[in-house]
Amino acid sequence: MRDRGARLCGGILLAAAGATTLIHRAVYSVHRGGPATVAEFALGLATFLLAASGVLLLLHGRRLLARPATAQDRRGSSPQQDLRARLLDPITPAGRAYDTRRGAALMKTRHRATAATACADRRHRRGPQRRGD
Repeated sequence: MRDRGARLCGGILLAAAGATTLIHRAVYSVHRGGPATVAEFALGLATFLLAASGVLLLLHGRRLLARPATAQDRRGSSPQQDLRARLLDPITPAGRAYDTRRGAALMKTRHRATAATACADRRHRRGPQRRGD
């Protein structure tokens, strides 16, 4: 494991969650007869946050803290080119959006309409074309 530091931090956070649980139990036993106090609420919230973040760090390690690369970072192109590429590329049936025939047909229809609009806009920007030029 290359990310021992992040996983060790997750273990420390889980140990801290256990310690706050014991402190919460002691505070609860002191104020057992009355209503809940702000200290009990704060300790309960701290226990939950420490335990949740500790488990996440234990499971995912350094990947949890890494910044995800966006599509633009990977391609190095402008957002307009990315949009044009997405609109003009063919649709492949991958994912749960294509579970039904109706869903697949609807997505393909929307894609064709958007691609046709993009092509018409491109033709409109170029102006009228004459034969023989």
